[in-house]
Amino acid sequence: MKKLLNNRWFVTALVLIAVAFVSFSLRGQHVITAPAAPEVTASVGAEAGPDVKSPADPAPKSIDETLKELTLPAGPRDPFAIRPKPVVAAATADSAAAISSVDTLKVSAIWTQQGQTYVLINGRIHEAGDEISRIKIESASQEGVWVSHWKGRDFIALGGSFTLVTPAEKLKPFATL
Repeated sequence: MKKLLNNRWFVTALVLIAVAFVSFSLRGQHVITAPAAPEVTASVGAEAGPDVKSPADPAPKSIDETLKELTLPAGPRDPFAIRPKPVVAAATADSAAAISSVDTLKVSAIWTQQGQTYVLINGRIHEAGDEISRIKIESASQEGVWVSHWKGRDFIALGGSFTLVTPAEKLKPFATL
């Protein structure tokens, strides 16, 4: 790339292309045409409803006119505002949804300090005996961590991860009034 930018003919070609694009965008002669509306004809004796209008040929609009017709939101949007959660429709008797619970542990670091072994799991520091949701840390060594849960006991090596999926019972449908 450096060789191309040192070549004056290549740079001249790039400059000419850039000037062409800028002049094309500043020219302001662009015309946007809307697609033709479908023909609507009313037969004799048939009533035309209030929504039926005769199609008119749309006049071509320039980009400036099209941009002026756009509407902006009423106020500025706060990028840090918490968005409302979508409303979940009530489950019907035929389709009661079952939601599974998933717990994932990622062991990032293990170190010993003053005779106590600490473990960095999911970005938080833990030690033996701590509980993370439904998983309990039994013991920790420099090789990994032993955890216990409702399914049994597992070993998570340093740098490894463990996922526990707990199936849930079907939800009862909401009572309708």
